[in-house]
Amino acid sequence: MMRKSIVAFILLVTVTTTGLFYSGSAESSNRTDIYSGYYSRDGNDDRPARISGNSIYIKFYPDRWVVLLYVPYPYSKTLKPKVLHNVFQEIKQQIKGKSYIRGRFSFLSEAATAHIETYDMPEENKAVFECDGTAPCRVTFIENYMEMRKAGMLNDHIIRFNRINE
Repeated sequence: MMRKSIVAFILLVTVTTTGLFYSGSAESSNRTDIYSGYYSRDGNDDRPARISGNSIYIKFYPDRWVVLLYVPYPYSKTLKPKVLHNVFQEIKQQIKGKSYIRGRFSFLSEAATAHIETYDMPEENKAVFECDGTAPCRVTFIENYMEMRKAGMLNDHIIRFNRINE
């Protein structure tokens, strides 16, 4: 009888700890990996880019830096993802503080502007950073894209950015 109780107790402990292990794994799988790729504004090769004159790309780094890259349109239409990954690596090496950097970054034929800021993660899959002078941008990361909320005069502007994997 005592043996059955011990075996039942060991089995209960094993099942409970295994369940906790797998539930922790499931929880971490809900976390979006925001660092391995970059984000491209929805419509970068369309009307938003024509109106603003730039295509916008955003890269987040684990050390709380974010780079907003403004590449002149229509030149941006000719760029391949690998080139932009290289540009972001070059910019990361130049980060010394919050700033704006303009240049070709060893890979571009035309000069682009990089806006370098820090960001906070107040909640899982959400970031906040300064993206213009009016109010901080709030970002929500979803599987293969992110939504950025920028303050507007009457309403917030919600801009979708598609994830580009490395």
